[in-house]
Amino acid sequence: MQLSTSLLTNLLLSASTITISLAAPLSMAAPNAAEWTIESLSRTCDDADTTCVWSFGVNTGEPGVAVTSVSNYTVNATSSAPASRAVGGPQKFGNFTVTSTWSGQFGEGQGFTTLSVIDYDRGLIVYPAYKDTQLVNGQVVKPDQSYPVQNLP
Repeated sequence: MQLSTSLLTNLLLSASTITISLAAPLSMAAPNAAEWTIESLSRTCDDADTTCVWSFGVNTGEPGVAVTSVSNYTVNATSSAPASRAVGGPQKFGNFTVTSTWSGQFGEGQGFTTLSVIDYDRGLIVYPAYKDTQLVNGQVVKPDQSYPVQNLP
């Protein structure tokens, strides 16, 4: 018994002097690129919800860089989802590629769409997201919303 108590005490004392080195968390935030603002966003769907057209501007906030217009980003209904809930494939607007997907994970009436606005040349992306309640009848979302810029993995 004395041997096991002594052994256990030594193990505990040894363990208390061991330092564990954990990897530092990896930040995907882009250096010196705080936020991009999505300006005057609207989504208009036809009455049958077979086609939705998005329009907005991407303002990177960089001096001397004009707002990029994303007009006519179009999402079509699929066999499994109306256009307002369908995945939108990649479409190119200036330096940006835009995609979208809808989620209803929080239940009926709590749906939202997340866009991805990607600048592949610079390796940057933002994920603007909008509740279904913000995307009504083609009305412009107010106020404009800003999103953190991240590095592409």
